[in-house]
Amino acid sequence: MNEDQIRLDRTPLLTDYDQRDNSVDMSAVGQSGEQLPLKIEPNLASIQPTTKTSTIADDESATEALGADFSESSLDVVAAARHGSHDIKADFNVVVSSLEQQTSVKIQEALPIGRIQFDRCRMYGREEHIAKLQGALHRVNKKSQNQGDNHTEFVLIDGLSGSGKTVLATSVQGDVERAPKGAFLQGKFDLAVREEPYSALASAFQDLCGQASDILGKEAFDQFQEETAKNLDPQELGFLHIIIPSLSRIVPLPTTTTETDAHVRNSFKMDDQTKLLHSGFVKFIRLAGATFCPLVIFLDDLQWADVSSVDLLKVLISNKVNTNLMVIGSYRSNEVKEDLLEMIDDLRMRQNGTAGSTRQSLKREESRRLSGLPNQDVGTNLTLTELSLGNLSVECVQDLIMDLLSLEEESITMPLAQLLHRRTLGNPNFLKTFITCLYDDKLLSFNMGKMKWTWDLSAIEKSSSATDNVVDLTRRGIQKNTSEEMHHLLLCVACLGNICGLEHIRMIWMKSSVGGGADRSEALLQELLDKSVEQMFLEQIGQSQFRYSHDAVKEAVISLIPKTNFDTLLQKVGGILFEELSEEELEAMLFLVADLLHASDSKDPVKLAQLLLRAAHKAKGVSAYSSASFYAIHGIKQLPQMWEGDENIQLAVRLHSIAAEAERGLGNLPQAKLLCETIIGQSQVSVFDKLQAHKILIDILVHEQNFFISLEYCLEHLGETIGCHFQRGKTGMKVAAFLSIQQMKKRKSILSNEEIDDLPMMTEPTRLFGIELMQTATLSAFYAGEPILMLNVLTRRIQWSLKYGFHPSLGSAYATMAAVFMHVIGDWGRGRRMAEAAVHVGQRASALGRSSHWERDVIVRLLFLVYPWTQPARSIPTQMITGYKSCMIQGDVDSAFKILVGHFFNQILSGQRLEEVEADARGYSEQIASLKYDKWFYLLGLVGQAALNLMGKTENTTFLEVDETDPGDWQMCYQLQYVKRFLYAHFGEYKTGAKNSMTYGWRWIGAYPGMYFGYDMFHQAICHYQEAIHAARNEPLNACKPPKSKSPLALHKKHAYKCHADIESWVKRGAPNHVHHLSILKAERATLSSCSKKIEPKKVCKLYETAIVDSVRGGFVNHAAIAEEHYADYLWGVGEKDEGIYHLENAIQRFSEWGAVRRVEMLREKLANLENEGMSPKLADESLGSVEGKFCQPEKRGSMPQLNVQNVKQKLASLETDGSNPSPTTADESSGSVEGNYCQPETPVSMAMLNVQQVE
Repeated sequence: MNEDQIRLDRTPLLTDYDQRDNSVDMSAVGQSGEQLPLKIEPNLASIQPTTKTSTIADDESATEALGADFSESSLDVVAAARHGSHDIKADFNVVVSSLEQQTSVKIQEALPIGRIQFDRCRMYGREEHIAKLQGALHRVNKKSQNQGDNHTEFVLIDGLSGSGKTVLATSVQGDVERAPKGAFLQGKFDLAVREEPYSALASAFQDLCGQASDILGKEAFDQFQEETAKNLDPQELGFLHIIIPSLSRIVPLPTTTTETDAHVRNSFKMDDQTKLLHSGFVKFIRLAGATFCPLVIFLDDLQWADVSSVDLLKVLISNKVNTNLMVIGSYRSNEVKEDLLEMIDDLRMRQNGTAGSTRQSLKREESRRLSGLPNQDVGTNLTLTELSLGNLSVECVQDLIMDLLSLEEESITMPLAQLLHRRTLGNPNFLKTFITCLYDDKLLSFNMGKMKWTWDLSAIEKSSSATDNVVDLTRRGIQKNTSEEMHHLLLCVACLGNICGLEHIRMIWMKSSVGGGADRSEALLQELLDKSVEQMFLEQIGQSQFRYSHDAVKEAVISLIPKTNFDTLLQKVGGILFEELSEEELEAMLFLVADLLHASDSKDPVKLAQLLLRAAHKAKGVSAYSSASFYAIHGIKQLPQMWEGDENIQLAVRLHSIAAEAERGLGNLPQAKLLCETIIGQSQVSVFDKLQAHKILIDILVHEQNFFISLEYCLEHLGETIGCHFQRGKTGMKVAAFLSIQQMKKRKSILSNEEIDDLPMMTEPTRLFGIELMQTATLSAFYAGEPILMLNVLTRRIQWSLKYGFHPSLGSAYATMAAVFMHVIGDWGRGRRMAEAAVHVGQRASALGRSSHWERDVIVRLLFLVYPWTQPARSIPTQMITGYKSCMIQGDVDSAFKILVGHFFNQILSGQRLEEVEADARGYSEQIASLKYDKWFYLLGLVGQAALNLMGKTENTTFLEVDETDPGDWQMCYQLQYVKRFLYAHFGEYKTGAKNSMTYGWRWIGAYPGMYFGYDMFHQAICHYQEAIHAARNEPLNACKPPKSKSPLALHKKHAYKCHADIESWVKRGAPNHVHHLSILKAERATLSSCSKKIEPKKVCKLYETAIVDSVRGGFVNHAAIAEEHYADYLWGVGEKDEGIYHLENAIQRFSEWGAVRRVEMLREKLANLENEGMSPKLADESLGSVEGKFCQPEKRGSMPQLNVQNVKQKLASLETDGSNPSPTTADESSGSVEGNYCQPETPVSMAMLNVQQVE
């Protein structure tokens, strides 16, 4: 053989085959003189090649058709060819023609004779990338074997167009689908429909829903259906069904989902709507990951993803509870958008453990740590793998050529490989296209006579240039190999998105035209589709769907006509779909049709604007605000005469309003304001039609926390538009408030249930607008610090409902006024009746289907402002959980989490078992964190930290590991300080608690009379009483005293008495949760009086016993423990040692029942030291620090000294030896007190002064 000839044992045409029975030998002599053995068996389906490199068509349909025995005439032809012919190609054609006549099978089409077969090639130069991809899949499979081990693999593949990203990503598809329950989902973003939200994700999950029953089997599929229905809320299902219509195959929409539910979804706050949608996707993917093992989602062309898809993808891959999930994303490295880059950078930081560098993220991380939760932001459950695909080297091109042409001599193919590399730079798709063009141009061909591939390097060099690109080459191939009809068909397919159905292709094909009198038959369409697939322009998916084989092919097809012509075709295709699709089909393809038509010059612009409004509304409904703004803005452009004619005006107002809402959702507040002001500035628009624009503007002002401006805006329009004026001077406002309250007391302003039901509905547009403005004015006045004005607006709202008709906001007005009457006016009876009326108003609103917003307001106000003062603490949790579920179902996630946090505060305050409180709080923290509600996560973390500190699960007592200087808004600041005072009271750090009370405790009094306020007053009173008792026992007898009003005793008595008086007034009005508080404070006050012998010890003892009984009876085991401990201290002070030990043991028992292990340890240590003969409780307190000393300091627990009786004896001995008398200040400083000498007497106090008998 010559060097330039091809080894025949590697040709893809004629190869050596095994010897089989009933086979016929055929030998032909090639031009080189070598004999070529060929065996044709009666059944070609049984032919097996003897070498791995041999290739022959194995198409099942072809081999089955050739399965019949050949006739004798066929054998005669073979014999003739064997003995008399030297032209192998001619002989072969004779045989094949005879076989085709007998079998009616196109053998030459079925056999790869002299054709380029890229599907026989492997991936070259990607071995390392494949290994990493397989490694990620292996980790997912390994994690799935460990129950409860959550893990997410995210693989990002980047490279230029044609670098093989899709081929690499789909290389694991076979491995996934071979798993018993593996699912490989694929979705692709398309530049032509870039504004369609969630398009790739929707496509991927559409396939999953359609294939789930086949993959899982009946039993597993039924279980998957059951779990999905159980775990997804109705509103979450509603959002998912909009994006994934085929989800109905798994979980149909609930029968209760009606237009009312759609109205409820549309009334959600923007943030809540987005987070509910994300929550639904997170839950569904978690359930799918637990069912399909593994679950792999491939999202192609992320560079064309819409903003909403990028945001959702970030949430999905960051979620900590994913199971068996692997996400593969590919993008063009030279076309990536900013939002995608930000997501990738964030994931890189998480991978490196540096995420959360912002202040907000740091707070969330710290809150997670203090609450015992793993840090979600440091992606311990997320593994990011980045694969960058470059061009192939010359060696890789050489390997491809050798395998493609079945050659082994490198010297033969290297010149060709080098030339191909120079022309294509090693881009895989460019290389494939270039080789195909060479084959089509006969510059690379198979010589049947020589049985080898031949080429002419000089001809290839002349016919191509280095400036050619893959699109140019593909375009030349399309021009050469396609007719005008096929090109038009390919253009139609390019207009229909990433994947298009045969029925839609047929619709466009039949309605569009190319040239004059073109054939539009079904047969021609099928023929053209078959040819397009054969020539690898299109790929067929299933029976009736098609897509382009590569984006480069699509770009080449489009580039063959001028851009203006293609734009015209886009509009024409969109118009055909708009006219021909049914209503149901149009809803499914709404975004595609809107994308095709958005820039067209329609003959009916109003109709097109209505379509774009519909698309904008649908996009907004799934939180795709960028797409919603896009469609709405283009809808506005379709109406040049928008402010003329009633129909145009109504349409223009709706388009401007939805565009303003979308811009508001995107954070583009100036643009949103401009759109609103455009509506408001039109004199042709009615007041009622301007309502939505006013609402959006007010919402923007509130969002920017411009409460003063928002308040003035509301009052201005109430006066100018409605004629509803309010006094603004201080005196005028006070007089108006007084008169309003008097009128409400005299007149029957609180309606009975029957009277509420009989109220006619408020229907007059301006009155409805006025009620909306007054609702916002109430909120703005509260935050702007205008309580008198808020009261005036509230009373006016109630008066309007009584005068002009029923409005659902009456419930929230009643609920707020109930709190005003209770906490400001002191009329608890009227406040209770208003609360009952508010509940019934909410029930009527719910019956009318209008409760999506107003009923939630009633629930939140009553739970926080009324029920804690009127109902026992033990009955509140049920109402809290009911309110939480109601808000979640209706989509008010913020209110739901507010109620949830309140529930856990109520639990820990009312003495519920700490372990249960902390465990439940931990579980809900995961949900809150996944939805990114940082405020409520922070506050719930405070509850968890307090519980863990008391349980001894942290190294701290009262120290909270959070940023105390700027925790956020005023409510977060208040509750941080409240939790600290709660801990001070329970850990006995009364000095620090009293100081905190005087610094922070009175700041929010009157502004926030909520659930925690009453308990906080009690904790402040306890701290002040204990400090007052401490000061009374230690006031110097012979030294100069400070002025009475400035002495520590006077200061603490003043604050303690004020808190005491407030709590006593609440109890007199019927507050059930403060009865035991008052009993304890009476005992504390009696103890303080006993220091100056103003009260008998027996009376003090009786008061403490009553306090203990009241606390136990109310279920407040934690407060009973405090009472027992203080009672023990008092008994020790009066010399009742045994009784003191008994009650101190009771305190230990009660703290143990509560689960406060750390507090139990401290009291046991205190008890051991108090049992030493001759030691008074006060001496023990000073020497051991049980109240002010080392036990209470925010130090690391491991560094705390181990105090015991021997240490105490040594301490006493040293004091007696040197004759020094430690003052309280010295004791505090020596024990590391953070408070120094705050509130301490100026003169040292001798040990003799602390003797109980001398004090008496």
